[in-house]
Amino acid sequence: MHPFLAITLAAVSTAATLTQGFPWEIFKPRTLPEVIAMTKKTVGQEDTGFLAQDQLESKVQVTYTGESRPIPKDRVWFISTWFGMLRSSQKKLAENYQLEYLYKDGADEYWLPTSTPITKYFDKELKPGDKMDLYLISIGAFRAKDKIDCVLLVEEFQKAKNP
Repeated sequence: MHPFLAITLAAVSTAATLTQGFPWEIFKPRTLPEVIAMTKKTVGQEDTGFLAQDQLESKVQVTYTGESRPIPKDRVWFISTWFGMLRSSQKKLAENYQLEYLYKDGADEYWLPTSTPITKYFDKELKPGDKMDLYLISIGAFRAKDKIDCVLLVEEFQKAKNP
């Protein structure tokens, strides 16, 4: 279990976002490096981690690789903790994150936890090498060994219109 020196309760508005029609319009165009830099900037020097209040709703364009793997245990714990801080009725939403998928932004690779309900469409709509738009949120970050691990959750996707 990770001790947190700086914990910010997650906004209850995210719970509504995750249970109603998808709010495409609130996601701002960004790059993955921008989202990661913005998330890392909020971790203080003495902090072991934080749970985000501002989820930095972002639309990022990446390349689909088709590769997936189980989410590492420390990230599973972090995701569970973040959902648990919302409301007990929302805690079950953490179960939607079982796998993380490998996405590319140029030569850079990113493993991102991806909501299971949307992954069933990957094989139908995408092939490795396709450009796609990910709609993701930043739920915070924690220190893992010698780095800061930013946890970005993929909530939705679309095949890119402008590949």
